[in-house]
Amino acid sequence: MRRSISTIIAGALFGLFIGSSMGLAFGGSAYNAAWFFTPLGAYIGWLVHKSSASESVDLEQTRDFDALDSSAEKVGKASANIFTSLLKILASLWNFQIDLLDTLGLLQTFLKQPLLFAGLCVVISVFFPPFLVLYFLSWLGASHFGATENTKYRAKVA
Repeated sequence: MRRSISTIIAGALFGLFIGSSMGLAFGGSAYNAAWFFTPLGAYIGWLVHKSSASESVDLEQTRDFDALDSSAEKVGKASANIFTSLLKILASLWNFQIDLLDTLGLLQTFLKQPLLFAGLCVVISVFFPPFLVLYFLSWLGASHFGATENTKYRAKVA
């Protein structure tokens, strides 16, 4: 499976998760929000792929096409691509949070006391409960792509 398709599918799954966990507007339902956020997630997945496509080489182009893979290996590779793409989207969401804190001038305070990240998660999840799961998953994605204190908690999504 090509990386662009797997990133779009991962974005759509991510949008479906977000959409099914909230309503869109007054009188809206989770079903309406899922219809809105699933294509939006797919579009964001495509954007993440396009932003990282110039930095990385697609594995499909470097593959030896003479050797045929078994269908089980293809399914395994496709699901690994989707999982990696989902981690890219979540790491990009984490980087958005770091950029937002930097814009507000609060990043230096958060860098001095990293436990404030957990406090921010708790405060926001009081008002929007699905944020707790989303925050944890975006932290996992950022950790996968090397978000550490040395990189000022920014993930290098490539």
